[in-house]
Amino acid sequence: ICGMARFSKRSFAAVAAFMTTGIFSASGCSPSCPGYKFLRSGVDAIQDAYPTDTTTFVGSMITAVAVGTAIPAFLRQLPKPEENTEENKRTEIDETTNDYRKLIPSALSAAMFACGLAISRMTKSSKIYGFLDLQGMGRGTYDPTLITVMGGGFLVSMVGYQFVKGHNIMKNSKALTCPVAQKKSCGQFNVPPSSGKIDTNLIAGAALFGFGWGFGGLCPGPALFLAGAGFPHVLYRWWPSFFVGTILAQKYKDLQALSDKK
Repeated sequence: ICGMARFSKRSFAAVAAFMTTGIFSASGCSPSCPGYKFLRSGVDAIQDAYPTDTTTFVGSMITAVAVGTAIPAFLRQLPKPEENTEENKRTEIDETTNDYRKLIPSALSAAMFACGLAISRMTKSSKIYGFLDLQGMGRGTYDPTLITVMGGGFLVSMVGYQFVKGHNIMKNSKALTCPVAQKKSCGQFNVPPSSGKIDTNLIAGAALFGFGWGFGGLCPGPALFLAGAGFPHVLYRWWPSFFVGTILAQKYKDLQALSDKK
């Protein structure tokens, strides 16, 4: 979605692919379809989906470990260049300083994103199903909320890109070449080029994401939120499956790279 805000062709292709497969898989799981009983839980299973004391403890511990590993990065002392410091060493120190200066903006952005997910209720799988399942229009259960959230993210990102030189659509003499908090000598925006190659890996990966999104009703952002809150199906099923899929995808890419070298 953020890539669409800078009119990236790859992003438009990827979004079209995962929305198509997401709609297909979610609509295929609607009550009137044969796969419904295999891919959706019944009313009697709802109680098992809520956090228990054990899963809440596990989720809290995982969250505490994640926060704990980040604290040393905030507390570290940065090296300061001396007057006689060599140019290469000075550049290295500037890069280290820039990395450190990314921490607070990153933490604030993550906090705002998490709050946005919770306020918009996008952590609920039913919101995803309600939007992707087009058969809900006939049943009167269709929920268009997700498109407003996506549209809001698109607009905010597009406004932001107007202040990034090289990615602004409208002319802006105040467009930045690097983030405000970073040193200009080596600071830069980590924004991929908008005119990248649309290849099989992009479309296949986006399509697979869409299938999983439509079947499971979750993507990694809401899944992190729900795992920290102790929802058992996310902790014990979704995340282990996610890591297995990530490992398999990396193995495939490694094999593909070896094949290309031959």
